[in-house]
Amino acid sequence: MDKDKQINYTRRVSQANKTELVVITYDIILDNIADAEAVLASDVNEYRKNLKQAQRFLGELMRALDYQYELSKNLLQLYSYVQRILVASDISGTDKGLESAKNVISGLRKAFNEIAAQDSSGSVMENTQAIFAGLTYGRGSLNETDMNIGSNRGFLA
Repeated sequence: MDKDKQINYTRRVSQANKTELVVITYDIILDNIADAEAVLASDVNEYRKNLKQAQRFLGELMRALDYQYELSKNLLQLYSYVQRILVASDISGTDKGLESAKNVISGLRKAFNEIAAQDSSGSVMENTQAIFAGLTYGRGSLNETDMNIGSNRGFLA
């Protein structure tokens, strides 16, 4: 994952509520799978590195499930299916089955994105800097500006 994507995800996470965090995690998994597919022909080690990263994020989703709800058991089955595909693709060094894994994650992402639109809870992270976006000094370029210069960042002393 390139630096711009990392910065974008960092910004999104700092402003996200619980449901949006799940959507962001799905986005990261899909990006890692896409990055793996992009380098498969040229760099098998990078391919495996990207798949392992997707597996780690999928593992986080699996660990975060609350098993007192029936839905969690269904999600675990879907996550386990995707995990098996990622592991098999990693071991074999091929992209066999990755399209199916992307379809499952994309479907879940779409569902959670609709739920996130209805979730009015606040941001998970407190005391973060507000980010405002606007066109500034760049012809046609969008620059993000931090309006809380000099404030404490994330920790209250």
